[in-house]
Amino acid sequence: MGEHQVEMIAEQPWEETLEFLTADMPPQEIDIAVLADRYRKYISELQDYDFSIPAKAIRICAALLNMKAMAVYDPEELEKDEDVEENPMDFEEDEEDPVELEVGPELEMPVKNKPKRRMRFDELKDALNDALEVQEHREERQEQRIEMDQAFEMDEEDLTDKLDSLMNSIVSFVGSDDEKVEFDALLEQKDREEKIEKFKHVLHLENDEQVRLIQEEFLGDLHVRPEEKVNN
Repeated sequence: MGEHQVEMIAEQPWEETLEFLTADMPPQEIDIAVLADRYRKYISELQDYDFSIPAKAIRICAALLNMKAMAVYDPEELEKDEDVEENPMDFEEDEEDPVELEVGPELEMPVKNKPKRRMRFDELKDALNDALEVQEHREERQEQRIEMDQAFEMDEEDLTDKLDSLMNSIVSFVGSDDEKVEFDALLEQKDREEKIEKFKHVLHLENDEQVRLIQEEFLGDLHVRPEEKVNN
């Protein structure tokens, strides 16, 4: 296909692209293997002409190649190939395609029956719609997991900063004549939420053996002592 023709096809909805690529086929007998090869060639030509390739086009190509792989070696279907006429579409469909194209992750075909080598055009669209929906849901879940991981990493970095700041405050409060600091002295707002958060942070520091919590009397005042002072 020429550059102008490829550009026109690229601007169409994917359903119309399929209609163009199967224009010489009976609507009741769309050859999946031939269509998959044509669609792959179409994607390759998009690359050759430096056109942007929509993500959906990559998914459709992957789905068609997957359907072809599952159906093309069916013995019953192979018998039907003996009478297949030469393709009148100008796609240069050689058996060995020198262009290597990565079409993305394989799409699972959510169909109950094994894909057929030939199927009706409306069946094909339904199968591709199902495959696209499954893949889009999977990608959404992957994006959500990535966002959660990033949020967790940000929380970890934020916690590290808070612990470092708290440790600096503890050290600054501890003078040569006093080896420990009262926990309440570390509070700024003095409210309940800050007390709970700050206490958790002190526990983190104690777990890391950076400080030691000291309470000399039951329900008495809580003090924090830097671990290096204890070791001395």
